[in-house]
Amino acid sequence: MISFKKYSDIASKLSKKLKISKDQAVNALIKAQAKGIDPLKWQKHMTMLKQFVQIMAHYDPMQERSMSSMQKLVQMQHYWDDLDHLASDEVKKKNMKMRFGITNIKLDPRSKNKILSFDEDRDYKDEYKKFQSSEKMKKYRAELNKYNRKRGTYGNGDGKDASHKGGKIVGMEDESTNRGRAEKSRLTGSKRK
Repeated sequence: MISFKKYSDIASKLSKKLKISKDQAVNALIKAQAKGIDPLKWQKHMTMLKQFVQIMAHYDPMQERSMSSMQKLVQMQHYWDDLDHLASDEVKKKNMKMRFGITNIKLDPRSKNKILSFDEDRDYKDEYKKFQSSEKMKKYRAELNKYNRKRGTYGNGDGKDASHKGGKIVGMEDESTNRGRAEKSRLTGSKRK
C-alpha cells in the first residue's frame, strides 16, 4: 500500500513534468491505477499518463470546492497532522497558507492539534469564469445596470440595487438585502456549475 505522502509527492512530480495542475496529475494517476499501472513506476508510463491527462481534462470529478465544510475541515486536519510534530503552530499555519491558501486557522484551546475552523482564499478569476462569464449572465447584469441607470441610481452610492426575484426585476431594494438573499446556489450542499 502506498502512503498518502508518497502518492502526493508522485502527483507533484508528475504535475511539474507535464506542466499541469496537481489535481489533473492525481486524476491521471487514479485512472492509471484503474488500468493496473503501479503509481511508483509512473516514469515508465509517461506516454500513457499524458493520454490520461488529456482524457481527464474533459472529466471533472468532485473538487474540494464542492466538498462540504465538514469534509474540508477533516481533509485539512489530516494535512495538519502530517506536518512535522516538532514545528510550532505558527510554522504549521504558514505552511498551510502557502500550500492550500487557507488562513485564519482556529485551533481547539484544549487540544492544540485539532482545527476548529479556517478561511479559504478565493480565486475570483476562476469563479467569474465558472459562474459569471456566460452570455446569459452578462446580459442579465446589463439588464440590471440599465434599470439602475433608468432610475437614476446607478453609481450614486445610495445603497440601492435593482431587486431581482423570480428572474424578473421587481423594483429597488437595499443592496445588502438584495445581495445577501439565500439563493439556491448559495445554500449548503448546492452543486454550482
